[in-house]
Amino acid sequence: MAKLKDIAERVGVSISTVSRAISNDASRPVNEDTKQKIRQAALDLGYKLPEPSQSVHINGMADKRVVCVVPQNLMDDHPYFSTVLAGFHKKMEELGQPPAIVRTCEEVGDADKIRHMLRETGAQGIVAVSWYDKELFELIQQAGVAIMGVSLNDDRLTVPVVDCDRILSARAAVRHLIDQGHTRIAYIGGPAYSKQMESEERYVGYKFAMLEANLEVREEWLMNTGWNVDRSFSKMSELLGGLPKELWPTAVFCASDMLAIPAMRAVVENRGRIPEDIAIVGMDNIDVAQYTTPPLTSVSVPKYEIGRVAAKSIVDYLDGHFKVATKILLPCSLIVRESSSFTRE
Repeated sequence: MAKLKDIAERVGVSISTVSRAISNDASRPVNEDTKQKIRQAALDLGYKLPEPSQSVHINGMADKRVVCVVPQNLMDDHPYFSTVLAGFHKKMEELGQPPAIVRTCEEVGDADKIRHMLRETGAQGIVAVSWYDKELFELIQQAGVAIMGVSLNDDRLTVPVVDCDRILSARAAVRHLIDQGHTRIAYIGGPAYSKQMESEERYVGYKFAMLEANLEVREEWLMNTGWNVDRSFSKMSELLGGLPKELWPTAVFCASDMLAIPAMRAVVENRGRIPEDIAIVGMDNIDVAQYTTPPLTSVSVPKYEIGRVAAKSIVDYLDGHFKVATKILLPCSLIVRESSSFTRE
């Protein structure tokens, strides 16, 4: 089954443009020539275009006007979030709902832009994908528009959330390293919505596992990259280059595969061996993880399913099925590959 990403690649436009063309987004209309190319590509690829929408379907389910808000750097070809959005769009189609409108958080980054977006789109629900702004969330809720968080699990949130249990998953990943005989385990990650890495779920899970095993959490081995892949490489290179090999950490847990891959490169460039000198575990199990050298051990997150569950949940929420904010956390699993399959004596 073709996805929005496939259509975007065929036409040479962004997923956001494809979404706007297919949903006939009047607030940000797509050039008619481009729209026709997108629709023709969709037909050629076997993508089912929505029928002219009726306000109420035969089954009694009314159309829902939903807007997905996503950070710009997570749009289009991001290996994690493009899959989440693909699952979301597919489930909306199965439910007979019009395609969701996609906006970047930069496009709705202040109160005036939020008001304009709500007015122009007529949004009934906002799906915030890894985006949180306390003041703007309150403004949306005051306007009577429902909000659901996706990949946005934070105990302070008072909105429904669909995500995975990152604390438990990170804890399991670090325990795997401990079971392999590692006691000197570093961490590479980024900040939470509070702008502090210490409150981010994967770091919490890492620290939980370390303290549970009575292992030292060394400050100099905690690398906050701000979720920047170049910084993952530079910080890992700086750490290894400043120490003799016998004082290196023997393992690293990375909060995402996107951070793990440049860290692996840094190990190799510092004449280290993976996993004999340093074992590495990532998170998300993106498609390329199985093709790194060596293949990357990673926590498999049900990305597509998160998107599907989010779509069903926002429709149910708008239909009044949830009286209170619910939190749905999907389970993850650890996929062990060669980057960590080495038992230390």
